[in-house]
Amino acid sequence: MARSINWLQVCAALLLGLLGLYVIVQGSGYDMGSLRRMGPGFFPVMIGSVLVLFAVLLVLEVWHSEKEKNFWIPRPILTITAGFVAFAALLERAGLVPATVALVLLVSLAEKPVRPVAAVATAVGLSVLGVLVFVYGFGIPVSAFEW
Repeated sequence: MARSINWLQVCAALLLGLLGLYVIVQGSGYDMGSLRRMGPGFFPVMIGSVLVLFAVLLVLEVWHSEKEKNFWIPRPILTITAGFVAFAALLERAGLVPATVALVLLVSLAEKPVRPVAAVATAVGLSVLGVLVFVYGFGIPVSAFEW
């Protein structure tokens, strides 16, 4: 029986690997430092390495999978994109909490079945955590609510 390989997924994995290699090359131009005192090149090289590792794992998964998977499912792509757009549009106009709530609620529509209680609980938890970490912890000048 002839195996059918999803070449679209293979190409996507290869692009991810190329992006990882590019990040590694660019990051290696900076000082790496050590684990105790990381330099500015350490984090980009690590992120690039993780991207390359994910690309290899994706190619292996596609190569060894028996059935071809549907790569184009519009609902998750559209709802996740809408969540990011809503977050970007609301952050300065409405504040961190409404932007986070909109992001989480829109992204929660990506999966079937939609679980509204879990989505609201996640939105509340991430909003509180976001305010504590970014506003109070890091002192980033963004307000929780912009009324």
